[in-house]
This record gives sequence, C-alpha cells and structure tokens, in this order.
Amino acid sequence: MSVNTIWIASVPRTGSMWTTNIIREIFFEGNLNVFPKDQIQSDKEILEYYNSEVQLDENNLNKFVLKIHRKLTILPPRSKIITNIRNPFDICASHNEFMKCDLYKSISVASDLSNWIKYYKNLFNDVFLVKYEDIENRTNFLIQKLSEFCEVKLSEMQIQNIIKKYSKNKVMNLIKNNDEAIKTKIKKKETVDEKKIVRFRNGSYRSFDINTGFQTGHVSQRKSGEWKKVFSAQEINIIIEKLDSVAVELGYSSEKK
Repeated sequence: MSVNTIWIASVPRTGSMWTTNIIREIFFEGNLNVFPKDQIQSDKEILEYYNSEVQLDENNLNKFVLKIHRKLTILPPRSKIITNIRNPFDICASHNEFMKCDLYKSISVASDLSNWIKYYKNLFNDVFLVKYEDIENRTNFLIQKLSEFCEVKLSEMQIQNIIKKYSKNKVMNLIKNNDEAIKTKIKKKETVDEKKIVRFRNGSYRSFDINTGFQTGHVSQRKSGEWKKVFSAQEINIIIEKLDSVAVELGYSSEKK
C-alpha cells in the first residue's frame, strides 16, 4: 500500500507549523482526504491519535499529516519523515520569545538541532530536510520539492495559491483575529472552546487555531539573523559561546569576532 502518513518531526521553532500546513494543502490540492481534521496540540495526543486512527487505516485516499517534537524511535509503517533546519541562534531567540522561558532552556533546544539531524539521517534513508531560509526565500521551489516528496503533482497556479494562503502577513492576521476573539470571550465571561486555547499553570494562555495550529506569538516580526535584538549583551556572549560550534557545523556563519 502507498504512504499514508507524513511526519513533520523537528526541533521546536524551526518552521514546522508552516511545513505541516503546506503538506496538508498539497494533499488538499491533490484531492485527497487530509487528517486530522483539527490540529492536535501535544505530542502525546499525536501518538495516541496515530495508534487509534492511523495504523489500521487502509483507504489510499486518506493522508495523515502529523507534527511532533518528540523523536520517533522507529519509522512507522507507510510513513515518510520531514524535519526542519534553522540557524541555532534564531531558534534560541524564537524559543525564548515564544516560551518566555529560562535562557539556558532555549540554548538547549537550539543546540539539540545538530543531534536531531544526525539522528534522523542515521535512522532513515529518505528524510526531507526543510531549510528555514527556503521557507523565507525560495518558497516556490520548496513547495514544488515537497509536492514531489508527497507524490502529488501541482500546477504553478496551485503552488501560488498555497504561497498566498500561508504568507507571513496572512498568518499574522489569522493569529491576531484569534487573539482578539479569545480576549473578547474572556472579558464577557463567555464559554471558551478549550480546543481553541492553550492554558498555562500561571494563568496565561495562547489562542490556538484548530485549522492550522498557529498560536499567539507563533510568528515573529523579526527577520532571520536579527536574533540579538531579543537578548542583552551578556546573554549574547553566553549564547555565542554555547551555540557557535553548532551553527558552524550546520553550515551557518560563526558569530565569534
């Protein structure tokens, strides 16, 4: 039987949410049935969904697109894997902004990228690597290659439609509208659909778009390479010391003077 599942298995803050939506759109344009219908929030729920819904599915028209930040120990049957690459310095800044966490946690996530790439290259022969720079600068080319990987033939018009739908401005407007809708409901003390919100123990929350998975703060106003704007001079020195060798190993420029 043909491949029915594409796993977007990557380190956080590398463009994996964008990649997930592009793969879904590729299958939609190929007149295939795309699952899950609603985006799933956690790795645990993703694995539970795979075990209960995907493993025994035998309909060749059904395609499952699953994003996960946990390493897969085996390649599940009828599956292909995509993983994302991004400059570790930008990952560190993005993770720190999005998660509002300890600096060293963000450094740890970014430094794991090199091991992650090695892990999947050693484990599986056919892994598609999505470079964040291609998402930004070679979108047309990237979507064409992803469609070939998914064995779906797309016209130039279909590719352009996908690019427009998931442009940075479109996604940011989607997030803004969701944020405002959630705030209004909370202010009016109306019931909030728990599928459309991510809650945290400290009482904070993010809006969660069930169609795309994009959340509050998912997209930054910064451009690639502007990672230093997020940190103090002292933090920048720490980050360079911890991540420079990882960046160079992955083909990015050294930040050491």
